[in-house]
Amino acid sequence: MLAVTLTALAYYAPAPLAATRRAGAVVAAAVPDLYVYDHCPFCVRVRLACGVLGVKHRLMFLENDDVETPTELVGKKIAPIWVDGDGPMAESLDIIAKMDTGNTLAAASGRTDLKAWQKSVQTLMRKLQRPRYVMVPLPEFMKKSGRDAFVNNHQMPPFEKADWKGNPDMPLELKYSKYEEAFGETAELLPQLNEKLLELDAMIYSAEACTEGIGLSYDDIDLWARLRSLTVIKGVALPPKTRAYLDHFEKVGDVPLYDVMAV
Repeated sequence: MLAVTLTALAYYAPAPLAATRRAGAVVAAAVPDLYVYDHCPFCVRVRLACGVLGVKHRLMFLENDDVETPTELVGKKIAPIWVDGDGPMAESLDIIAKMDTGNTLAAASGRTDLKAWQKSVQTLMRKLQRPRYVMVPLPEFMKKSGRDAFVNNHQMPPFEKADWKGNPDMPLELKYSKYEEAFGETAELLPQLNEKLLELDAMIYSAEACTEGIGLSYDDIDLWARLRSLTVIKGVALPPKTRAYLDHFEKVGDVPLYDVMAV
C-alpha cells in the first residue's frame, strides 16, 4: 500500500482543519476563511487569485474525508469554499469574481489550444500525479482515512469513474494496487509527458502571462492552477518558459510549488 513520504520539511503544509463551524453559526469576520484541498486545481485558482490581488484571508485545509464541514457550510462535499461576512459560497470562478472588485484580471480569452493540450495529457497526468498525491505530505492526506477516500473515489486510467467508484468488485486494496502500478510506469510515462511539455512551452507567451496582449487574465488563473502539480513529479523536464511561468506565479501568487517534495 502506498505510504506517505515524510520528506521535504522545508515545504510548509499547515495542519488540516481541526474544528468545524456550524453553518447557522457562521460569524462575520474581518478576514475571510478559504477552505481548500492543497492538490485541488479549483482551490489553487482561488489561492492564486488571492495572492495576485492581495486579498488577505485565512487558509483552512480540509481533510480529504471530511464530509461534515463542507456539507454544513454549502450543503455538499466540495472545495473551495469562501466564507466572509456575506456567508459561505462555493465555485472558484464566482469566488474570484467577487474578490476582484477592481477588475484586475482580464477575461478568459477563449483559447482552444490550451484546452486541447490539457485534454491530450489528461491520462498521463492522472497516472503520474494521482499516486504521488497520496505519497507526499499534503495536509488533506495526513491521515490514512483521507488517503483511502481519495483512492476510493478517483479512478486510475484506463478505468472510468463508473467502473471504479462504488464498484463492489473493486475493493480498496485493488485500487491501491492500480495506483502502485501507475507509479511503477513512471519511466515509460515521463518521457511522454516531457515531450508534451515542449508543445505547451510554445503556447506560453511569457512568465507573467500565458496569453499575448491581455496581461494577467483568467487564462493564467486556470492554467497555472493546473500546471502546479507537475512539480510533484520527480524528473519532469520543464522547458524554460514553463519553468519561468511556474516560478513567477509561485512568488506573486504566494502558492508554493511541490519541487521540494517531488517523488
